[in-house]
Amino acid sequence: MHQTPLLILAYNRPEKVKALVDRLRILAPPLVMVVVDGPRAGRPGDDAKVQAVRDAVDGIDWGAELHTRFRPVNIGLRASVVDAVGWATSEYGQVIVLEEDVLPGPDFIPYAAYMLDLFRDDPRIAHISGYNVVPTNRMDMPDAASRLTVYPESIAWATWDRAWAGYDDDLAWGASATVSTLRPIVGGVFAALRWRQNFGDARAQRISTWAYRWVASMWSRRQLVVSPNHNLVTYIGQDEGTHTTTAPPWTELDLYSGERDALLVPPTGLDRSAELWVNRVVFRGTIFGVLRGVAITAVLALRKRRQERASLTRH
Repeated sequence: MHQTPLLILAYNRPEKVKALVDRLRILAPPLVMVVVDGPRAGRPGDDAKVQAVRDAVDGIDWGAELHTRFRPVNIGLRASVVDAVGWATSEYGQVIVLEEDVLPGPDFIPYAAYMLDLFRDDPRIAHISGYNVVPTNRMDMPDAASRLTVYPESIAWATWDRAWAGYDDDLAWGASATVSTLRPIVGGVFAALRWRQNFGDARAQRISTWAYRWVASMWSRRQLVVSPNHNLVTYIGQDEGTHTTTAPPWTELDLYSGERDALLVPPTGLDRSAELWVNRVVFRGTIFGVLRGVAITAVLALRKRRQERASLTRH
């Protein structure tokens, strides 16, 4: 297998980073890269929090090869992720990524490494997920270890340089994709309309997100995601976070506790019931989700105008 770095993306939550480092000390990954975004100007206490995160990185004391990128100023989540993943993939050809508010289980890194090796030269696959939210009773193939999906998870994942080279920060395809283009991918008219809203909000800078841009980049190439049918990480960021505003409409699943050999097998294919569940529950691809999306867009547009006016006033 190739040498694969574990990339940690962090900002200003030192307790989360300490918990992650403590968990990784048990798993002892041999190659670690850490990117910490800089403090935001005008945000009281941010300098101290960011410095505390940098200090927490000193806890990586198990002899791992360590590379760090501590930014002097804040460039924002979107730019930070894109730059960090580009840095790692350009150096090593592939990467396993963890956000600061995730605790990996014992099987996440071996699973990601196995799938990275298995699909390294397969252009159909662009992304390996480690976080599964779909209950097994919502799957067609609940006994399978993994499935293919069009929906990536973005808190614990992996990719290659060949896939990341297709990342389109301009969101050109997503902004121009029609309902008829999106419907075969997401499985329905309302889901297609909801994704049109998502891409529109992102393109108009009403939200700052790299994840929607990554989704559009994959869909434009008809690429797929490998996802475990079990949860391999624990998300601990519901209490706070850059884009965490409401509780998710799903229940956190327990960590996988089976045999690792049973997990490290190729995926069986697309699971239609799982796709439908993610579409409806996670991304709200329903008529009510579309209506809710209209309201969200209006609120985001109003907030953006207020921020722009406030910025003009300060200057």
